[in-house]
Amino acid sequence: MSPATRAKAGILDFLAAPPGSPPPLIVLYGKEHLLADRAITEIVKAAVPDETLRDLNVDSLDASSLENAGSIIGRVSALPFLAQRRVVIVRGSIDLKKDDRDAIVVACEDVPEHAVLIVDHSGRPARPQGRKPKDEAAAFAAGTKGSLLLDCTLSAPEAARFVDECAAEAGVKVDSDAREMLAATEDASEIKNALDRLALTTKRVKVADVRDYQVSPQEAKLWDLADAVHDRRVDRALALAREFFDSPVGPLQWLAGDAQVIWELSAGARPDEYARATGQNAWRIGKLTGAARRITPAAARRNVDITMKALERCITGKREPVQTLEEVIVRLCETPK
Repeated sequence: MSPATRAKAGILDFLAAPPGSPPPLIVLYGKEHLLADRAITEIVKAAVPDETLRDLNVDSLDASSLENAGSIIGRVSALPFLAQRRVVIVRGSIDLKKDDRDAIVVACEDVPEHAVLIVDHSGRPARPQGRKPKDEAAAFAAGTKGSLLLDCTLSAPEAARFVDECAAEAGVKVDSDAREMLAATEDASEIKNALDRLALTTKRVKVADVRDYQVSPQEAKLWDLADAVHDRRVDRALALAREFFDSPVGPLQWLAGDAQVIWELSAGARPDEYARATGQNAWRIGKLTGAARRITPAAARRNVDITMKALERCITGKREPVQTLEEVIVRLCETPK
């Protein structure tokens, strides 16, 4: 078994300049199916440049339907027809059980030079407990000398670059705040889908456009209310609160959640890690770092206590919700002493 080579460049660099002669074995992993599909397209183009010969020299196999390693070995052993290379693509291995993955490991041993075997191990496992897709991909790639492991995941800088690339494809301009908000998702499909949809109605994408695409109108109003509170604009916050007088508990829950986030950030939590761990909107968590910098951890903890106690009293019927919401807004807008 020989160690695989991990692509030193990121996935976007690979897509911009794929190898002219792909190695015999390439294993894709990481959460982004969209980027994996693009990588497969580029690899096939490089391995079989003549488009008219691809039907004869490119096979695609569903990993879940494979009976044993022989199904793959037979395909990669076949000689190409009127071409230099033959491509075999094995898709959907991410949800296989260990015994089935082991069969693919066997099939990946000593792939001949005339073939290019692509194992698409991208995506998120349906049952992630105990799974290590990166290590599983490395096991596939270990059996052939010179094989390549390609991570189909966007880093934060790559996500911003991908926004620019998708914007160019869609023919739109993207304001810097909107770019930051889209990139914070670090999700290629989400970025592409958002810009494709927004391009139908505008040629200049603003942060409000992205927010309206990503969240419901009701949630957008909660963002506005919370932003006014964090900026200590008490008059605007109270005016916005009037829109929630029919259901004041929701804003109280929102403000309590924000207070918790600001306390965590003020105590040193990293916004990107916190957003990832809690599943919250990464862009919004990042924006709350400004509020966290303007407050001490002790004052932030005070705000957690204020909001949680107020919420508990409203839910248990000990306080009138509308009055409590207004009181909480005033107290949160006070300059900490």
